[in-house]
Amino acid sequence: MSISDMLPQQCVLCGGDLIGPASLCLSCQDELPWPLHPCHRCGIELGLQPPDHGHCGSCLSDPPAFDRCFAPFRYEYPVRELIASFKFNARFAEGQALAQLLAEFVTSVYRPEDRPGCLLPVPLHPQRLRERGYNQSMELARAIGRRCRIPVVTRYCQRTRSTRSQKGLSADERAVNLHNAFALNPGALPALPDHVAIVDDVVTTMATVSAAARLLRGAGHRRIDVICLARVS
Repeated sequence: MSISDMLPQQCVLCGGDLIGPASLCLSCQDELPWPLHPCHRCGIELGLQPPDHGHCGSCLSDPPAFDRCFAPFRYEYPVRELIASFKFNARFAEGQALAQLLAEFVTSVYRPEDRPGCLLPVPLHPQRLRERGYNQSMELARAIGRRCRIPVVTRYCQRTRSTRSQKGLSADERAVNLHNAFALNPGALPALPDHVAIVDDVVTTMATVSAAARLLRGAGHRRIDVICLARVS
């Protein structure tokens, strides 16, 4: 089952009536944790008084392997709880609500001629995919792809090693945990687009998306974006 098959009749947060195809009512959408002045590179919130250059100190001193990270939300209530319900409890109505919001956000940050050539969902290891039954990043990528008419490529970036959960690990531990965890399958992408976008649910220390971005950069992709639901500040 895909999240596109689950169309809730009531707001997934307050239970109120819905107007139109949205899965969250307008009042609840207004209460979502939209970020204040995200970093132009990594997407982390810069706060009320951002620097004129628009970048955080970390990106100025040690830029990540990707070019931009686009995240519509801070990783806070209620987005945090909606993501957890979708990711770990197979609550597809919550996933549908999040996917709709993310797809609409993506239409606002790209001009049609500037959109990525393809979307690359962060892969799960086959063992974890069997256990969970679905890949939340793939479902998000499919929603974006349908809304923005961008191809979703699922077999190009592959998880080659089963890793422990990143939850609770430090930035250094996350990087070690993901060492050699990904590989590219060139046969899955005959034409090499200059511009690609990695899709994930949450970006915390950037370890996962950076590991994938380094592989993609080495393969010759010139522009690599990250699209996620929420960015941890």
